[in-house]
Amino acid sequence: MKRLDELLLALAGGEDLDEARRRAGFSDLKEARAALRDLARSLRMQSQARGGLQGGAEPPGLVVYVDGASRGNPGPSSIGAAAFLPSGEEIASVSKAIGRTTNNVAEYTAVLEGLRLARSLGAREAEIRLDSELVVRQLRGEYRIRNDALRVLADRALAEAARFERCTWEHVPR
Repeated sequence: MKRLDELLLALAGGEDLDEARRRAGFSDLKEARAALRDLARSLRMQSQARGGLQGGAEPPGLVVYVDGASRGNPGPSSIGAAAFLPSGEEIASVSKAIGRTTNNVAEYTAVLEGLRLARSLGAREAEIRLDSELVVRQLRGEYRIRNDALRVLADRALAEAARFERCTWEHVPR
């Protein structure tokens, strides 16, 4: 349990999963991901036991809030993602600086990190929520992507999303 606590604290502090697993003493990413999946499963069971889900059904997946920002456009940029059970309990997060880039690239990078976070937690379904209406509409296919760099990131995000049984994009106003 101590290693899992250290892993979660490192992730919450902004370290990526590989750095966090080293700090916590896990031998490899597979072992760290298994520990996170076990934690998510345990949290689901606790939520069900408290009546958080109707009829004890398995939760449909994770809700992942993501955001990317740059100071200036382009400028120094950072991203963050936080994964929640449908009951509202936060189970993991990641944040990090990504160098000098544009706000839209930061938003797409946050989407990718959020999808990776959900996969690392063993989610089969993900609902990705973000405040960039542009990115949401582009990922839904409602807006064309004219910028080549954004098109590459969008393609990566859609490929990652295809690894889930179901993945949705939701715009959340600021």
